[in-house]
Amino acid sequence: MYKVMIVEDEMLVRIGLKNSVDWSKFNMQVIADLPDGQSAWEQYHQERPDIIITDIRMPKMDGMELIAHVRAEDKSTRIVVLSCLEEFELARKAMSLGVSGYILKLTMTEEEIQTILQTIRNELDHQQRARVVEDNPSLLPSNIELIKEKYIKDFLLYGIYSVEEFERFAVQSQMQLSPVRLVACVMEVDHYSKLKQKFKDEHGHLIKMTLLNMLNEITTAFQKGESLYIDETHYLVLLSFEDIFSEQQIRQQTLLILQRVQHVIGTYFNSSVSFGISEIDNAYKSLPRLYVESYERLQHKFLIGTGLYHTGQEHIDVAPIQAQLEQIRLYRPLRELLSPMKQERYDDYIRILDEHLYADRRSIQHLLFQLIQWISTSLYDYHQNEKTILFNITDQLEQCDTLPEMLAQIQLYLSEVVEQSRTMMHMSSEITKAIQYIKQHHTENISLQQVAAHVNLSFGYLSNLFKKELQITFIDYLNRYRVERAKELLVGTSLKSYDIAAQVGFSPEYTYFSKVFKKVTGLNPNEYRRQYWTQGEGTSNLHHSSPSESLKGTL
Repeated sequence: MYKVMIVEDEMLVRIGLKNSVDWSKFNMQVIADLPDGQSAWEQYHQERPDIIITDIRMPKMDGMELIAHVRAEDKSTRIVVLSCLEEFELARKAMSLGVSGYILKLTMTEEEIQTILQTIRNELDHQQRARVVEDNPSLLPSNIELIKEKYIKDFLLYGIYSVEEFERFAVQSQMQLSPVRLVACVMEVDHYSKLKQKFKDEHGHLIKMTLLNMLNEITTAFQKGESLYIDETHYLVLLSFEDIFSEQQIRQQTLLILQRVQHVIGTYFNSSVSFGISEIDNAYKSLPRLYVESYERLQHKFLIGTGLYHTGQEHIDVAPIQAQLEQIRLYRPLRELLSPMKQERYDDYIRILDEHLYADRRSIQHLLFQLIQWISTSLYDYHQNEKTILFNITDQLEQCDTLPEMLAQIQLYLSEVVEQSRTMMHMSSEITKAIQYIKQHHTENISLQQVAAHVNLSFGYLSNLFKKELQITFIDYLNRYRVERAKELLVGTSLKSYDIAAQVGFSPEYTYFSKVFKKVTGLNPNEYRRQYWTQGEGTSNLHHSSPSESLKGTL
């Protein structure tokens, strides 16, 4: 079993974490729980744990110093940081030292801990298998492609293997990748969710295998490199040009290979892919840097568009995006529904978006989610406009590949919400009565049958009424109403998110609440709270906090 060491000076947190997790489920056992970094460092040499879960601020030796000591000796030990809200920046710095993840003590949930532990267990399992193969080269032919993929990823992403170890493995596995004139190309599948829908491939297995086969065929045909899977939307093509000396010719050959990939995918899937292309460098030791470089260049896609090759040389013109933002800001029908003070805050949100156009996609997406939530809340004052909670734009935004696509969805959303806000809703007396019942009893385990009995209708007829008048099912309306109440408790109290889930009527299964909450808001409950809680304060108010204060925590 994998050995776990917990390092935390708060005894209740340390003991609580040790006893609340079924460690055997992850093939792990806690071999030590210690109150400070110095004790942990001494114990580390005796036990050599596979996983260290450590606080940041501790007596004698803090968590940052402990992590630095461990990393100086080995890079394979997995490390998870425990932190408080006010230590958020320190936790981010710890990530640069090869930390697998961090958990906020105030808001940590069983689901969050289990997700991190399962990820770490998978990494350690793969690492163990790869080392067995390294010691026994005769095992290679049976599953060579999977083993190569894992070995390359461990070298590039986690630094688990030294350059010398990678060189030996490259020879043993007969990689088509020499250490001479290397180029890294990260490929992203455009409009991936639509592609899955088109091929009825819910989990993406067919798409993954088809793309890997295509990439391997093409790199084998050119005899220039290796290709591998990174995640469901990203693939990596590593190329080497031992026989070409001209930098210009290398770039032309790289583009020729990637154009071939683009053509085959366009022919088979009727879809496109985008590429980030690194500079040219020598030696395997440059591969991690080239990978990061190619991935960073791929981020230009978010502003420029899909189906392109991003080399870092292209000009990024944000003027069209700024024009879209200005159209959203000046959208008169919405402004007419806002008070002068709210109009100023709305302008502030748009200004902050404009200032952060060059931020990473996740940060901008969070800003957009926050803008949507603010608009919804502003138009839902006193809970009179029922329709505002029925519009769910987060799914559409997550399916967009570029910022212009996202802004177009927001423009459509604004027109729909404004139209409903101006005309209000003409609901039947039965639906009005049903909604009032939901408001009064949403904390209970209510069902469609109960509500139908209350309004003297059959549950089938009431179900049809919900779909006809609200364009939504009963359970979706109930869940979204509960999410609205949960949002108020998340930003207005310090209750644990699983306690809030129970208070607003979700089942004891916290995972379901988290899944529904993210579907509606685009964020899980803890992420939502972090966005609105200013560091060092216990609470923040969704209705009254200024956008500049509440947004700055996301970047």
